[in-house]
Amino acid sequence: MRLHSAVLAALTTLTVHGAAAACGGTFCSNSPIIQNAERVLFIRGNDGENTAVVQIQAQGDDPSFAWVVPLETIPRNIHEESTNIFGAIDQATQPRYIFANRRSVSSGSGSSFGCGDDAASVPTLAAEDGASGAVRVWASGETGMFRYDVVSSDDPAALRTWLNDNRYVTPAEALPIIAEYVEEQKFFLAVRLSAVQGVPSFLVSPLAFTYTGRSPCVPLRLTRIATTPTLPVLTYVIADSRAVPSNFSQTSVDDAEVARLGPSRFGLSVTYDQLVGDAVREAGGRAWITEYAGPFPEGTRGLFTTPLQNLIPNRAYLTRMYTTVSVAAMDRDPEFNFVTGLPDVSNTHDLSAFTSTAAVFDLRFALASAALVGSASAWRRRRREAR
Repeated sequence: MRLHSAVLAALTTLTVHGAAAACGGTFCSNSPIIQNAERVLFIRGNDGENTAVVQIQAQGDDPSFAWVVPLETIPRNIHEESTNIFGAIDQATQPRYIFANRRSVSSGSGSSFGCGDDAASVPTLAAEDGASGAVRVWASGETGMFRYDVVSSDDPAALRTWLNDNRYVTPAEALPIIAEYVEEQKFFLAVRLSAVQGVPSFLVSPLAFTYTGRSPCVPLRLTRIATTPTLPVLTYVIADSRAVPSNFSQTSVDDAEVARLGPSRFGLSVTYDQLVGDAVREAGGRAWITEYAGPFPEGTRGLFTTPLQNLIPNRAYLTRMYTTVSVAAMDRDPEFNFVTGLPDVSNTHDLSAFTSTAAVFDLRFALASAALVGSASAWRRRRREAR
């Protein structure tokens, strides 16, 4: 069999595995804003600090678009980040499949970020004078296309009222989930855009912020209020060792399955996301695929703003994980731990070791064919006996 390669384009969205709506909830007042992909990047610093860069892709054109992210501690250094970072890292780390004729095809994977149950102390900050009733306002500001407030409360209803009064329109369905986060004593980063341009789909600029937490975490629970039935989430973690999921399992796309499909079907009639979805469902619906684990692509460091460049370790290690999450599986927020000594994971899959027979042989087809031949033989035998 000739060698072929298939390259699947990675989703450039953050929960917006691609842009960003799995990180917290995206809401609006009338025309639905639906998060259809999410991409998030974590930089793990010293002393339990996490810097998250989140980008979401959404569909809808309501100018009252709002995004609410629960966090363990008060975020700081909130700023709009460069729009180039995700595309460059995607290209350097997306899965690549090389078939038997040495042509290669890349896989496409799409992408929310930090919550975590942490015992770290909350920064000693005084609430701003803008605090209202049971709601405390810890910080407010503007950056790029975003307006934001950081708030907290021990009263979920009062918090939702405050969000609505301040143009962070939050649907009634979100109240029980907000109550869960309030009970966990979370802070809320509420973000809204200066304008939505009236287009059916839009990619929000990356938003970066730093917070203290035990581990990077993707707050998915609020996402299920306004998302597609299955959300692609792409997560990158930059640290000094490999990141692994702690409350989701790990799975993989079987190279033999891709080789069996062959280049004529893989990425065309059968997409990479379909294979990922099958693997995740077989693993129980809550699982990550590690698509790359290895040295951080140094050529991408310069695409970050200077403050973030200074946070990246000198010997940085990058873990890229992807999943597709159903609404039913968004009942917990994925978290990640760090383990030293684990092997690297290459994003290049050389399928040339599979013979052409193995690449085209489908056991299910063979069994069906055998059954058909057997039935035909039995039918002919009965015909002969009837004569």
